[in-house]
Amino acid sequence: MAAIQAQAAKLIHGRTHLTMAMTTSKTIYRIGYQPLPSGIFVTPYPYAYQLKMNEAETTDYCLHELKRLLKSQTAPEETACIVMEPVLGEGGYVVPPVEFVQELRALCDQYGILLVADEVQSGIGRTGVWFAMEHFGVRPDVLITAKGLASGMPLSALVTRKDLMAKWTTGSHGGTYGGNVVACAAAVATLRVIKEERLLDNVNTRSKQLLAGLQQLQQEFSVIGDVRGKGLMVATEFTTAQRGEPDTATSKAVVKAAFEHGLMLLTCGTYDNVIRWIPPLIVSESEMAEALKIFAAALDTMSH
Repeated sequence: MAAIQAQAAKLIHGRTHLTMAMTTSKTIYRIGYQPLPSGIFVTPYPYAYQLKMNEAETTDYCLHELKRLLKSQTAPEETACIVMEPVLGEGGYVVPPVEFVQELRALCDQYGILLVADEVQSGIGRTGVWFAMEHFGVRPDVLITAKGLASGMPLSALVTRKDLMAKWTTGSHGGTYGGNVVACAAAVATLRVIKEERLLDNVNTRSKQLLAGLQQLQQEFSVIGDVRGKGLMVATEFTTAQRGEPDTATSKAVVKAAFEHGLMLLTCGTYDNVIRWIPPLIVSESEMAEALKIFAAALDTMSH
């Protein structure tokens, strides 16, 4: 039995290696899995607030670092693809500058590199459009979506152009649960409801309400360093008032206080100092107002 368990552990370890190698939001997702697969290189995400730069400076800096990477570590002709989240998820709910994403598309076109958009968190209406890449006027070569696609049922999709899909050798790509009919039916129903009930309109309306409410609270509580987001993928980043350093303790305490009054929130970011707002696409005006009221009370509790 011990030998079987050891082999099972190795198998699980191996299957998760690639995912761990690409996950850089925090070390908790990588620790214990080293050494990770080679051939994956990381360049700075255009996180203007963290970099303490404006959007133009952030774009210039991050593009400079990407181009340097292509000169120093991975040659363009040996680079298969560039994978990015159009709105950073676990890393802190960060919206990149439009110019950066457009320049990234141009760079990929210049070198023949595929641009892959990871829309597992940001897709299916979460940011007020069907897919977050629409905010930047950019079409990726490959788009990955899951989670909201089937309202929580186990389903994901890899979407690309017909000419790229034609390059697969028949039988070389697949999955045990591919095409699960129950999950696919859930996806069809989900997409129909979002379209027919005009949920994107609700997302954008409630987004304005949420952002306005959080920005007002930011004026009252200096511990909220930044409020940002698209649609119902919104972040409040907590930093110390004196030095602007990540304030993990306060963000965790606010989450706990809010939970005790019926509001469930999650943290994200490298330092877990970002509270992310991801209400359902059907959230109502009164529900959003109640959530903001509870959040304000939780902040007030922390300030005393």
